Amino acid sequence: MTWLQALPAAAFLLGILLVPGYLVGRAFGLARLQAVGGAPTMSAAALGTLTVLYHWAGVPWRTVTAVIGTLVLLLLCLVGAAGARAWTRRRHGRPPASGSGWDRLCAWLRPPAVGPGPWWPIGVALALAAALSGRAVITGIGAVDEPMQASDGVWHLNAVAYIRSLADAYPIGSLAPMYWGEVHYYPTGWHALAAIVPAPVTVSANLTVLVGLALVWPLGCASLLSALFSTPSRRVRDALPLLTGIVASTVATGPFVLMATLWPYGWAVCLLPGAVSLVMVARPRHGARRATASPAGGWLAAVVACLGLVAVHGTSVFNLAVIGVPALLVVGLAAVERRWRTGNRQRAVILGLVGMALVAVLIGVIGFWDQLRMLFTYHRPSASVVAVLREALHDSAMIWAFRDGGWGGATLTVVAAAGVIVSVIRRRHRWAILTAAVAAVLMIASVSTDGPLRLLASAWYLQRARIVPLFEIAVVVLAATALETLVDVARARAAVLTPSPPRRWGRVMRMAAVLLVAASVTALAGAAVARSGFHHYVIAFSYQPLATRWPMMLSDEEADFIRSSARLLPADAVVLGQPTNGSAYYLSLTGTDVVYPTLRRYAEADRRIVARHADQILDDPQVCAALDRLGAHYYYTDDDPTEGGAPGGAETPRWSNRLDELPREALTPLATDGAHTLWLISACGWDE
Repeated sequence: MTWLQALPAAAFLLGILLVPGYLVGRAFGLARLQAVGGAPTMSAAALGTLTVLYHWAGVPWRTVTAVIGTLVLLLLCLVGAAGARAWTRRRHGRPPASGSGWDRLCAWLRPPAVGPGPWWPIGVALALAAALSGRAVITGIGAVDEPMQASDGVWHLNAVAYIRSLADAYPIGSLAPMYWGEVHYYPTGWHALAAIVPAPVTVSANLTVLVGLALVWPLGCASLLSALFSTPSRRVRDALPLLTGIVASTVATGPFVLMATLWPYGWAVCLLPGAVSLVMVARPRHGARRATASPAGGWLAAVVACLGLVAVHGTSVFNLAVIGVPALLVVGLAAVERRWRTGNRQRAVILGLVGMALVAVLIGVIGFWDQLRMLFTYHRPSASVVAVLREALHDSAMIWAFRDGGWGGATLTVVAAAGVIVSVIRRRHRWAILTAAVAAVLMIASVSTDGPLRLLASAWYLQRARIVPLFEIAVVVLAATALETLVDVARARAAVLTPSPPRRWGRVMRMAAVLLVAASVTALAGAAVARSGFHHYVIAFSYQPLATRWPMMLSDEEADFIRSSARLLPADAVVLGQPTNGSAYYLSLTGTDVVYPTLRRYAEADRRIVARHADQILDDPQVCAALDRLGAHYYYTDDDPTEGGAPGGAETPRWSNRLDELPREALTPLATDGAHTLWLISACGWDE
């Protein structure tokens, strides 16, 4: 399947991500760019709500039912927002719209006019960002149906396949086949989305990688930057901080690493800037609000976006805390202090809100204690703190294996360092400094695994690659802050840094600012272009066997064999095999069920018997009995130790078992290409 053939599925994905969320955002009073930037997170909230409601109501999770449910929720939100606006107009004594019934209905539903209209330079910057990131993704993946080969990729591909087959995306229990039949909580926001895209499982997953990195992340960053940096005019020079920041957002490597290894969390990271932008819009700033017509609508949009993030991945709660809490504290403490001084009634309201927040946290801790306990006891080997700080400088967390070492990201970090100084002097976006500092501390904690500091990073599984996007978002904001000041100085506003500079020094400062602006914009644009080539290798490392040093599970020829051999199997067939030899891909590539859909050790009794005693199938009747209960009458082997010549060779088993040792006299070949063979387990008396 080619990328061109996947265009209809990509159009569906874009439509369900952008259209409902955008319309709801506009109805809530958001400006256009904030509405489109936050649309994917609000759509994620809608899909998350539907997965719960459909499970309770017994409605199957299919493409058609998901679209219908989304349209119903959209209609309810539009009608509710229109009703709230009409009530507000009546409350303030404004007359209703005149004209025919149709005109009055259109006026009733029309969103409020807020913020500037579309502007072509922003479209050009977004198109350039999409082209740079999209090129890296498409060339890095290769064919659109190429399966990702990171170990978590196998898990999530098969999870999507089970959601499709069971027609249930409820976050508590729908992924029980991945947990040996046990019921666990796992956020299914990404899986539910991939399951309804009308394309094969691998194509759906890869389209989320393309859309997330080439569209959702740049759009979110554009929304965030436009909420923070106002443009005094519609001249390109005045909008350079915004435009350059949009393009420079593609320098960030964290989203690429995560979308090439950890799809659900990577998807949550791609959504994060858009959700944060709505928090920035909602928060008060010097008595005013940015890019929203209604304070209540702004806060409601922000809450919905945050809930959408949590539906995709639970760690989003902590990501929002690292960014949102500093952003709210910087401007919120002064407002709280003013209200506290007004009297006892306001103090009671403040204390009540604090109490409600503490109760919510307590309920969350109690409700998710099993997951939190697992996080707190998780362990990884320690590493060098100096290495972590160096990685933060040039944006290369845990990607040391790539050829350029990630030094291209240092350009953005250096400009951001200047932004730290400017932010302190001008008292602008100081929350970004605090966020960057907290993220750096968390990255240090993630490698200090032998001491109590590790608890700080437990929510991110002690993996600094999961934390670095928080640092990158703050760095992009600080770099834009530096550019904003340079542009102000270049526009003969030298007093932004010095109260009353001498005339001669003012001219020198303006000339220096012009040169620095030109150098910074050129350097950041060049870094974005160079980083696109680097990101190609980041993506290819998880997809293309010949481009990686990792041991691989699947060669291109093997994937073709799996697809063709599955046509020989009955619809209810179940395939046994060593999960790391490619057999686990039967489920996601062909829809044929497998005994071991993940690479982890299984605790379920029948699977444990088969794994321990498969080599004794001719002598031990309990092996055939267990296989029969599992419905596994077929067996897959891979005799190519190089996986088609991959530099890292073939992946080895992740746990001790006998799955590679079924005696050949117990098997009858059904299909083979010389290196890969699909067998019938004839020793148990089964035939085709």
